[in-house]
Amino acid sequence: MDASPPRINWKGQWADIKLAVKQDRIIYSYVLFTCVSLYLLSQFTDDNLDIKYDVFSYLRSLANMCYVSFLTWSVYYYCYLLYHRASHPLVKYVKKIISFFQPISKALSFVLLILVLNFTLSSYTYLKTIIPDLHPFEYDLAFYEFDKWLHFGVSPWELTHAVFSHHYATFVINFFYHLWFLLMWGALLFFIIDRKSKRLRDQYLLSFLSSWLIVGGMLATILSSAGPCYMHLLNPDHTYFLPLIDTLRIQSRELLSVGLPPVWAIDVQDSLWLRYLNREGGVGVGISAMPSMHVSIAVLMALGASRKNKWLGRVMWANVVMIQIGSVHLAWHYAIDGYVSAFFTVLIWKGTGLLLDKVDRLSSRY
Repeated sequence: MDASPPRINWKGQWADIKLAVKQDRIIYSYVLFTCVSLYLLSQFTDDNLDIKYDVFSYLRSLANMCYVSFLTWSVYYYCYLLYHRASHPLVKYVKKIISFFQPISKALSFVLLILVLNFTLSSYTYLKTIIPDLHPFEYDLAFYEFDKWLHFGVSPWELTHAVFSHHYATFVINFFYHLWFLLMWGALLFFIIDRKSKRLRDQYLLSFLSSWLIVGGMLATILSSAGPCYMHLLNPDHTYFLPLIDTLRIQSRELLSVGLPPVWAIDVQDSLWLRYLNREGGVGVGISAMPSMHVSIAVLMALGASRKNKWLGRVMWANVVMIQIGSVHLAWHYAIDGYVSAFFTVLIWKGTGLLLDKVDRLSSRY
C-alpha cells in the first residue's frame, strides 16, 4: 500500500493563484495608484523635510500583529477543542493550521493584502505627518466656534462631561475609545480572510483603504487642524480647552488613586506632540483633528457589520456613538470632526459599491 502523501497539483495551484490575484485586482490597482501619487508628492517635499516617505514603515508592526493574532487564535481554538472533548485535539489543531495554506492561493492572497495594507497605512502616516508643511494648522478656532454654534452656544465637551461627569465614566469611555483599534484589526482580518461574500468583502476593503487616504489624508490636509488638546500649544491665546484638559488630568489621578489605569489618551497626546515637535516619522505619528479617523472607521465597521448581521450591526452603530462621544470627551476632536467623517465615509461606502457594480457589469460582457 502506497502511504506517500498526495502530490501537489502545481498547475491547479497556479491557476488558483492567478484567479485570486485577478479577483483582488481593483484593490491592487487602487493601492498602486495611491502609492505612486504619494511617491511623486514626496519628491517635491522630501528635500525640504526631515520626514521621508517609507512605503514599508508599517510592515514590521503588521507582521507582529499577525503573529500575536495567530497566537491568540491558537490558544482559543485549542481550548475550544479541549472544552468540547474533541478526539485527538492536537491532530485537529495541526490540520486546521495546514488548511490555512490550502490552496496556496489563500495564503498568498492574505500576504499580498497585508502588504497592501502596509502600503496604504505608510502612505497615510507620511501624508499626515507633512500636513503642517502642506497646509499649516488653520481651522482650529473656526471649528471650535462652529461647534459652539451647532450645539446652541455650548462646547460639546461640556455636554459630555455634564452627562458623564464621574472619573469612572471617563475610564469606560477611554477604554472603548482604545478598544477601537482591536475592533478595527479584527474586522479587517475577517474581511481579508472571508470570501463567502466577495462583493461585500471587496466593498469593505476598498472603502477601508480609501477612508484612510481620502478622509484621513486629503480632507485632513484641506481642513488642516490640530485638535482641542493641542489648540493652546499652537496659540497660547486659545485657552478654550484648558478646563477640559485639567479635568482629564484630575480624573486620571483619581483613577490611579483607586487602582485603575489612568486616562491613556493624555500620555498618547503628549507623546504625539513631542514627536511632532521633533519632526519624527514612523508608525502612528502625526497630529490631525479634522476629520476623525476613529469615527470614520467605526462607521465603516458598522456598515460592514450591518450587512453581515443585523444584531451585530446595531452593536457596531452603538460603538460609533461611543467613539464620537469619546473623541470629544477625551479632547481629541471637535464634534464636527466626527460628523464630517461619518458623512464622507458613507459616501465612500456608496461610491465603492457603485464602482464594483460597474466593474461587475463590464466583466460580464467579456
